[in-house]
Amino acid sequence: MTKLSAAKTRVRTWLFDQALPLWSGRGVDDQGRFYEQLDFDGRPVTGRPRRTRVQARQVYVFCQATTLGWTPGRAVAERGLDRLIADYRRDDGLWITSTDDAGAVLDATPDLYDLAFVLFALAAAHRGLGDARARDLALETLAAIQARMAAPHGGWHETLPTRLPRRQNPHMHMLEALLAWQATAPDPAFVATARSVLDLAHERLIVDGAVREYFTADWAPDPATGQVIEPGHLEEWAWLLMQATRLGLCDGSAATDLHRRAMTHGRRDGFLIREMAPDGSPLDAGRRLWAQTEAIRTGLAFNDPETPNLIARTFETHLATEIPGLWIDSYEADGRSADRAAPASSLYHLTTAFSELLGSDA
Repeated sequence: MTKLSAAKTRVRTWLFDQALPLWSGRGVDDQGRFYEQLDFDGRPVTGRPRRTRVQARQVYVFCQATTLGWTPGRAVAERGLDRLIADYRRDDGLWITSTDDAGAVLDATPDLYDLAFVLFALAAAHRGLGDARARDLALETLAAIQARMAAPHGGWHETLPTRLPRRQNPHMHMLEALLAWQATAPDPAFVATARSVLDLAHERLIVDGAVREYFTADWAPDPATGQVIEPGHLEEWAWLLMQATRLGLCDGSAATDLHRRAMTHGRRDGFLIREMAPDGSPLDAGRRLWAQTEAIRTGLAFNDPETPNLIARTFETHLATEIPGLWIDSYEADGRSADRAAPASSLYHLTTAFSELLGSDA
């Protein structure tokens, strides 16, 4: 058995026998809405805003679990999608930011990051559940984003009212959602908007061979924070550019360079760090779980020989919790973690990475 095939067996057990049963039980309230966190005893953490992005990510997770053959995921995904539509959609076609535990609106602001994940969840619901509402809702949401949030120098405002600095991250997730839709149910609106994000990436977001994080209103690197590069986002963009290439939307030439930059300059002790400078020096040498999962997914696509080792080390650290199916999200540069709970938002990253492995020939 190869290292990768052994990792595949380990991942299948962790995902289907531990994580999904835990989060579909303790991670969901009696209304079908998802908790933001489980503590390390597996108990839901209450009193935190229920963010749209987390509700949408968890809908994706259980739709994808259904697609992968975990049949209990369907009911969880269906109830979660129903609550997402009922509680989080605004009358103007956009979506709010958060509710409280009882479902009352806490923040009605539309946020591009949240909207991207709504589109992504709807694509998963169309694909995995055959939900008849999903495509129309996605097109209506995209039309509302274009009408109300389009920015004069390209891309979209992140929120209404607008704020600075601009960030690449919500635009990256918009591309992710648009590519998911174009691969699932092609439409001229999806492909045209995806092309606009790809143009923005190549013309503005990628600076000297690396994706920058923060920008001015006209997409110049922000004077205070424009030097920040997140290796995890280099890997995430590399993956998306590969998907766009498969759909015939770009040539993907930047994907290899971004992956190489992340692996060459963005690693310490085998893990991707949080932030680095353009010269490769660390700005924040701590690490997050999501960055490791992005490196795993992209590494699998590139047949990177380091990927089995990263999977093993992720299990030995981030996933080595007393109750299996939880995770330690964050470690500081000295190797210590102050985490007291597992954020539900990480399960989306784990699912995207592990889906890639489970779909491989390993």
